[in-house]
Amino acid sequence: MLENVSPKVVHKLMAAEGYLELGMPIQALEALSTVDEAGPLEAMRLFLIGESYLRQERYHEAIEPLHQAARMFPVMESGKAWNSLSECFRQGGYHELAEVALLTAEAVEEIEATCEVLRAPRESFPRWEWMEQSSRMTGFVGADWRDLPRIPR
Repeated sequence: MLENVSPKVVHKLMAAEGYLELGMPIQALEALSTVDEAGPLEAMRLFLIGESYLRQERYHEAIEPLHQAARMFPVMESGKAWNSLSECFRQGGYHELAEVALLTAEAVEEIEATCEVLRAPRESFPRWEWMEQSSRMTGFVGADWRDLPRIPR
């Protein structure tokens, strides 16, 4: 997938990210200004543009690229974009939209936590005997549901 991305594009995205880490959002935008289309890295390009505007307190300009990035990223990678978008909405005076973006970011975090629980080795949950239990559809009553491990919130 990334083999179709120009090394120049990768270099400019990495440079922009470095500039942001150093607190240099103007230089980050300059590095990104020559990248028109980043192919499969387009969500990252848009996120970095939005972050650059956010760090310059240009909240209204940051909203569109951050919104596009949040929608383009895979769900598990979109949390930072939703959080940044929430901050832009809040600073821009759009408090209801800020709350919606924040709730979306929190939902992404909850999905991540749930997936971590599901990825845990079976030995982590000795009470769960997956292969020996029937489903609810077959009439299985089974152990008390309160004894099963809880998904963290």
